[in-house]
Amino acid sequence: MSREFVGLWRRSLLALPDGSSDDTTHVTWLQGPSLFADLRQPTQRPACCLVQSLGGLSPEACRWLATQAGFAGTFQIQSGIADWRREIDFQPLAALPDSGELEWHGDILVERGIHAPYFEHWHVSGEVLAPCFAFRLQSSEDGRGAILVRSGPFFMLARDRAPGTVLMQASLSACIAIAPDLASMRALLDCEISFGRADAGWKITHSTLPWREGRHVAVARRGTNGFILDGAEWAILHSEGEEVLA
Repeated sequence: MSREFVGLWRRSLLALPDGSSDDTTHVTWLQGPSLFADLRQPTQRPACCLVQSLGGLSPEACRWLATQAGFAGTFQIQSGIADWRREIDFQPLAALPDSGELEWHGDILVERGIHAPYFEHWHVSGEVLAPCFAFRLQSSEDGRGAILVRSGPFFMLARDRAPGTVLMQASLSACIAIAPDLASMRALLDCEISFGRADAGWKITHSTLPWREGRHVAVARRGTNGFILDGAEWAILHSEGEEVLA
C-alpha cells in the first residue's frame, strides 16, 4: 500500500444524498502499513456514561453508548478505489462492503461511496509517520481478536467482543432495545475501540468504553509470537512495520 495514506486522519464532513450532513461527530482513522482502526463518537456524552467499569452501566448509558461506531481491519486501495475490510466492528456487520473512491481536492481527501451515495472530507495530521506498525492479535484466554496500530505518536486499539456474541439487528441500538436484561446489554457493548498517544505512555484519550479514557495501555512482547496487553497474554497472528513499543 502507498504510504500516502499512512497516518492519522480526521473527518470534517459527512454529506448524504437527502441533504443532511454531519460535521460534529468526532471521527478518527489511524492507518498503519495495511491494518487500520477507526473510531466515531457523537458529541455531548451524558454523565450517566462516566462509570468505572462495564458493570456500572445503566440502561440509559447502554443506549447512548450504542450510538457510537468504530471498526478495524485491513485497508486496500487500487486505482483510487479503497476498501476498508472490517474484522472488528462495534456495530453489526453492514450489508454492503465499506468501499469508496478517494481523490485529493487541495489538502482535503474526498471519499465518495461506491455502494452507498455519500461523501466525506478527510484531513491528515502533520505529525511524523514513524514508527509505523501494527499487530493482529488473538487472546490466549478466550480467543477474542484485537488489532493494535501505531503511526507516529498515535495508537489505536480495537478489541472484539467475546467469541459467540452475535448482533442480529441492523444497528447496535436495535440490539440493545431487544436485549432481555441489563447484563445482556452490557455484554453487547463489550467491544473496545480506543485512541491515544503512544508518546505519552500509551495513554488512551478517547474510547467506546469511557472508563478506559485516561488509562495507560501496557504493551510488551513475549518471545517471537507472544504479546502482553494490559497484563493478559495474546498470540501474534500478524505483524507489520517497524515495531517500537517503548
